[in-house]
Amino acid sequence: MIPKNIYRKHILNAIKEIDRKGVPRGRESKKFHAFYHGKYYPPKYVISLANKYANGLELDPSEFSGGQEAKKLLERMGFKIVESSPSRVFVKRSALKKISCINGSKHYERCPKCKRTIETMLRKIYGDVRSNYKIKAGTKPEEYKDSMLYPILEEILTELQNLRGYKGFVRSVVLPPCDFFIPKPGFIVEFDESQHFTYCRKVALSRYPESLELGFDRKKWIKLCETINARDNDPPYRDEQRAWYDTLRDFIPAIKGLKPTLRLFSQDFRWCGMDPEKPSDVKRFRAILEGRGRAWEVGW
Repeated sequence: MIPKNIYRKHILNAIKEIDRKGVPRGRESKKFHAFYHGKYYPPKYVISLANKYANGLELDPSEFSGGQEAKKLLERMGFKIVESSPSRVFVKRSALKKISCINGSKHYERCPKCKRTIETMLRKIYGDVRSNYKIKAGTKPEEYKDSMLYPILEEILTELQNLRGYKGFVRSVVLPPCDFFIPKPGFIVEFDESQHFTYCRKVALSRYPESLELGFDRKKWIKLCETINARDNDPPYRDEQRAWYDTLRDFIPAIKGLKPTLRLFSQDFRWCGMDPEKPSDVKRFRAILEGRGRAWEVGW
């Protein structure tokens, strides 16, 4: 049974100790994780350590339940508890089931035909479309010192580095390829699957200036980050790295004089259900693009 004199301040002291020393082998959590300031902690070990700060001795794990008992205590103290396994990429199943289906058939966002369909639809509308296209852009904020957006980029990178202490996640000198690039009128199209909707991405999006023109609904993307809350642990800093590169793809158009980056959410539609040879489907796809919040005229 968990002692009743363990309070939030004791939990926070335990978390600080874990940040300094890590989690001992065998004390990891397989099912529940306490989420605090962008990091994940094993609830039972957190409470064991908290007892040391409350009562002078680490609580033996055999004396209390690491399931509902620990979960309820931490939630009562304001900590978020997530259920997962420490897999490479974790996304709630409920989030994956939100994809629209035709005739009730099952469909998941990893469908390779969806992305091919989007590329074909873009070609129908714009003609020239470059897939897996590498924009000539650096990945360090100092490369954009001449831009008014430089201070914000520097702030976002610093915030991401401080979240979990990973400082060296910017490994590429040049920004990794975008999903699609349309030379005329000149804009990036990104097809965002669930792994892009993380706490790190939410932190970055929340720092965007209101004046930055985007080809997607920033508030919706933040909400999706909260709902999906994906995690990629391979490598450990992957969430920070992905959030930073996505940030650059959103900012670089304003710096380089391109149109705002347009983002499509993989689960909004069953994209492969559209037929690029049907004018009505092409028209529907155009209407979807127009609803992404673009701030330029496309001449339709």
